[in-house]
Amino acid sequence: FSSRRRHTRSLCDWSSDVCSSDLRAWGQVAPQAPLLIVNVASFERLLGQVATTFEAAGRPELAESLGGQLARVNDLKGLNRNQSMGVMLYLTGFSPTTVAYVPVKNIDDLMKTVEIGPVSTTKVGEDRYEVKARQQTLYVKMQGNYAFVSNDSSAVNLEYPDPASTAKRFSASYDVSAAISLKSLEPATRQLFYNIFKAQAENGLQRRDNEPEAAWEMRKAEGERTLAVMEILLNQGNEILVGWTMSPVDKAAALEVVITANQGSEYAAYFAEIQGARSRFTNLVNTSNPMSMSLSWKLDKPSRKSMRTMLGVAQKEMFKRMAADDANVDAEDHPIRQLFTVLDSTVAEGHADLIAQMVGTAPGPFSFVGGMKMEDTGTLSNALMDVLGRLKGRPGIADVRLNSSTHNGVDIHRIEPAGQGSGRERLFGGPPSIYLAVDKSVLWFAVGADKAPGDLKRAMDKAAEPRNETATAVPMQMVMNFASFTEMFDPEKRSEGFAGRARRAFGKGGDALRMEVDRKSTRLNSSHTVISYAVFCLKK
Repeated sequence: FSSRRRHTRSLCDWSSDVCSSDLRAWGQVAPQAPLLIVNVASFERLLGQVATTFEAAGRPELAESLGGQLARVNDLKGLNRNQSMGVMLYLTGFSPTTVAYVPVKNIDDLMKTVEIGPVSTTKVGEDRYEVKARQQTLYVKMQGNYAFVSNDSSAVNLEYPDPASTAKRFSASYDVSAAISLKSLEPATRQLFYNIFKAQAENGLQRRDNEPEAAWEMRKAEGERTLAVMEILLNQGNEILVGWTMSPVDKAAALEVVITANQGSEYAAYFAEIQGARSRFTNLVNTSNPMSMSLSWKLDKPSRKSMRTMLGVAQKEMFKRMAADDANVDAEDHPIRQLFTVLDSTVAEGHADLIAQMVGTAPGPFSFVGGMKMEDTGTLSNALMDVLGRLKGRPGIADVRLNSSTHNGVDIHRIEPAGQGSGRERLFGGPPSIYLAVDKSVLWFAVGADKAPGDLKRAMDKAAEPRNETATAVPMQMVMNFASFTEMFDPEKRSEGFAGRARRAFGKGGDALRMEVDRKSTRLNSSHTVISYAVFCLKK
């Protein structure tokens, strides 16, 4: 009895509404919680979502054509189009078993609808059916108001919790969702999965034929970081969920990725600190720009290790390219060594704080402006000037102008790349240059033509203003406003083809792609720590 109760709780963990005291006899219940569940809130919601998408894109006729397509399949008669439907994947050892759950209004009508395709259906017992299509046989069992379908006849012999209750928390928040329950894996199974993944990854991390050593070391460092993150996720992760929803009223769609960690784990503690990192660039966050990206992120141990390894590789390569004939190459105060010492100490500090924005109004010109908070900017400023001076006359560099201008006592340096293209000139309003400056705590940069220095100075001034310390810090945010780019990518204002369709879809403004990664409470009301949350919105 004790074993059965433990088994029952694992089965019901997908929803707090599922558990009951009158569960079926032992041996008839599904063996464990599903490893994966893919849920559709209802066919009607999905249909409405598709229609809203076509209407927002200015193609309502495509939405109307759906009615004709459904008529060909008997309007899915027999299916309950207002209930949840989906697929569950169970894992027994390494053998996956897939079971679909389908809401039924009338099973006889549904079987007739299924027979419209090149299939046959047969009732083989009380609430039991077989669906044969070519060489495939599907086994169907009615349980309550749902049909459970699998290609494994033994799978449909089991008893399952009511999908309407099991999927309740998904359907309440998302039109379509998929969730991986890491907690359903036994510790031994998790370790075995990791060992297999590690063996495959390490094989791919071997140095390839003719691969430069630096490229291999960079790739190896990133691969080792991925392995470390995978190990943490498998051992301390609870659930990974991806959910999609659309609001017909707001004409906005959102894709959310939510990862929960086990309570009390090191992983949960790390992500609990995400929002505690205050950004130096709070005053510059502006989602009305054509493009804006901000990051104020606490780096985890694998990321810090990987980035410091990459910096070491980059330093060696820079020495090879710029200091081959330098007699002082081994000196501690060599500018290249000082430059990378500052970069390494910034990574070691563990807080990545930066911003990058496309500044300007359509049709342009634009400037690309940003900054990154750095440690020991005094050393950085001197080392940067020395390194930039060494760039003069090198391939790809037309000119380097140190101290090309000054703003509030901060020197701004200008680099003119060689070989400008027409696409860049159209974007920036002329041949672009790169501008660099270092103030008391930030490495500033800008890319652009004549307006770039002014945009850079305005950003420096805005960041220096008093900050609202009570404002909520978003660890990561990226916004792209598409209407700003239509004329840039289609200067001829074509009416046909992809460019024309994009102009009609985005030209009225209001269309944006937004991504946020944050630690917050989601609509799932999870009792676990939410460590990742992303939103993508397309709005018109």
